[in-house]
Amino acid sequence: MLDFSLIYVNISFFTGVLSLILLFLIWRKRHVAGSKYLMLVALSVAIYNFAYALDYSATNTAMKVYWSKWEYLGLCNLLPGLFLFVLDYFGIVQNIKRRNIILLWVVPVLVVLMAWTNQYHGWIWSGFSEIDPGTNLMIYYHGPFFSFGIIFQYILGIILIFTLVQQWIKFKQRSFRFQIEVFIIAITLPFLGSIIYLTDLNLLPGMDWTPIGSFFSVVLITLSITTFRLLDLIPVARDLVFSLIQDGIMVVDSQLRVVDWNPALSQLIPNIPIKLGGSAEQIFRMLGLKNNPFMNIHESVNFELEITDPELRILDIMVSPLTPNKAFDGWLVIFDDETERRIATRGLEKANKTLLQKLDEIEKLQIQLKEQTIRDPLTGLFNRRFFDEYFNTELIRSIRTNTPISLLMVDIDHFKSVNDRFGHDVGDQVLEMLGEILKTMFRKSDVSCRFGGDEFLILLPGLEHDQAFNRAEALRERFEQASRDAEFLYAQVTISIGISNYPLHADNTRDLFRIADRALYQAKEQGRNRVCCYSRPKITQS
Repeated sequence: MLDFSLIYVNISFFTGVLSLILLFLIWRKRHVAGSKYLMLVALSVAIYNFAYALDYSATNTAMKVYWSKWEYLGLCNLLPGLFLFVLDYFGIVQNIKRRNIILLWVVPVLVVLMAWTNQYHGWIWSGFSEIDPGTNLMIYYHGPFFSFGIIFQYILGIILIFTLVQQWIKFKQRSFRFQIEVFIIAITLPFLGSIIYLTDLNLLPGMDWTPIGSFFSVVLITLSITTFRLLDLIPVARDLVFSLIQDGIMVVDSQLRVVDWNPALSQLIPNIPIKLGGSAEQIFRMLGLKNNPFMNIHESVNFELEITDPELRILDIMVSPLTPNKAFDGWLVIFDDETERRIATRGLEKANKTLLQKLDEIEKLQIQLKEQTIRDPLTGLFNRRFFDEYFNTELIRSIRTNTPISLLMVDIDHFKSVNDRFGHDVGDQVLEMLGEILKTMFRKSDVSCRFGGDEFLILLPGLEHDQAFNRAEALRERFEQASRDAEFLYAQVTISIGISNYPLHADNTRDLFRIADRALYQAKEQGRNRVCCYSRPKITQS
């Protein structure tokens, strides 16, 4: 019997080591959906089995109870981690609120707390038997909170298996079904060990068979990752993808292997063999493409490919990364047959080539003329005429889409004295310096204009008042530093800024201009070199 005890301790310890190896394998594929939860599962199994090995090896009650507490730390995280892995792996977790995910750990945390404070209440273990000198086993008599935790674990396990069965029915691909079958077996084995431990089926009272079940579970999951490509072949919503049946479609995993394709693709490229698990790069090389279309994992790539075998076909191909849960899972490749349209287009392009060249020249001249009419020649910013039209258009869009828009009115403090003291050339350099700052520090969607002599306007679509205030403050500090560093200036030059905002202040351009101007006036009154949002003066009653 002692030999059996030694074997069991070694199995538990080996399972812990294997779980750490599994953790490393999963970490290498941490970009895949669900991997972070599976890493938690591997760590939990390692903690549980190491603790159980030490529990079994302990020769006194106090040490056995101590290591049992560590077992609970691993065991209580196991099923929640598996449950969230399955939900994330199959793209279900995004439909669950973060609050509900946190609630999933309420019962496990309570059980762990009860185990570590059991000496004060006995709710997990109400008592202990003497240690059997032959087997070194001790029977734990369980309290009410133990039953509560077991019921929670079993309910969660049943829901987990039911979810896996649903996914097995949904996915028709044999590769995905096999992964699900392996997972169902891996989850069931520790449950069987737990049932044996808690019932009269246990031939050795006090012996927990769960570590044996977890050993086979870890072996199965490890084989799934290393041999059966778990975390490589990611389930894809086939029904959604293949609703675009008129185009050729191919699904490629993160290892550039073909996961799936539709019949339309086989008809488009009948001479190119396509097989499950085959190289997607090889398919494109056979189509005559030299560059790798799978270099970008963040944005879609579009390109045109012309093939002549067995007949001329012009394909418009889009390669899009699959990121359903913000984790990269592979690519979706769509082949659109553009042959007829492109042949017709080429004929028109050839006939109109000269005309298009002339139109292009005219368009360039028009753009140059338009730029001259809407730009301030000194600063290169837009002028008042353009700004008025753009402001009106953007405000209408903001009202229609119920999005905010902010207006900054900027004035150079004591600009007249700068001209008087240093000359108009220096004044122009100050204006140019502010213009360059406005060009570089704001977004492309923001529009800056020179409003008057030393006044500037900045339109910030989509920004709330607080965000606009922060931008304005950053502009003020940037200009103050730039004027301090400018070699052509011998005195500090600052700016004051007034802010108005839709919907906070007004819903028309006239009032927004007026309120921004009043805010600028208040900034001047308060000492200049500051940002102000207009506030009405307080009226005191006597």
